[in-house]
Amino acid sequence: MAADKKIDVAVEHIEDEQKTRPGRPRSNKAHKAIMEATRRLLTHMPLSDLSIEAIAKKAKVGKTTIYRWWPNKASVAMEAFLEQPGIQNIVPTTSTATEAVMRQVESLIRQLRGQNGRIIAGIIAESQSDSAVLELLYERFLKERVEALYEKIEQGKANGEFKPELDSFIAIDMLMGPLFLRVLSGEHGIDNEFAEKFPKQALFALAV
Repeated sequence: MAADKKIDVAVEHIEDEQKTRPGRPRSNKAHKAIMEATRRLLTHMPLSDLSIEAIAKKAKVGKTTIYRWWPNKASVAMEAFLEQPGIQNIVPTTSTATEAVMRQVESLIRQLRGQNGRIIAGIIAESQSDSAVLELLYERFLKERVEALYEKIEQGKANGEFKPELDSFIAIDMLMGPLFLRVLSGEHGIDNEFAEKFPKQALFALAV
């Protein structure tokens, strides 16, 4: 009986461990292969045509490996996008709020041009049928950029650089909205002329 009790205790301990043990850790090699495969596939097709099966085949991994780490193809694409060099949101150190906002807008323009813009456009399209995808886009990409712009606009209002009556969130919509409109507009997207002129033009609406 004592031996049976010890076995029961041991089994319970194992079951408790299994319940609390975190998910299987990612293989760095497999993760890198999946990210690279996703980026390569998205250079040749829109996100709407991409499939988990295609990513798995290109990365030479099983579909179950991908589904273990991501719930859908938009999540894979979002991570592949965010892991690229130059995508991190680095808040510039500047002497004025005006310059800080301009640098933030210029940075966002660089991040949304070309292939990156097409990926984001695809993620936005996917979000129309899945609100979780839109939440992912906001939490992983937009949130820290919105927060940084809000802080600098409030600073500019306080020190007299921007109109004190500005609604800061509407001002952010004015700064970011045209960029995403361009991204969603198709192949022309954010062209060189727009990229050069927009930051200064947008700031005219904020300045006193």
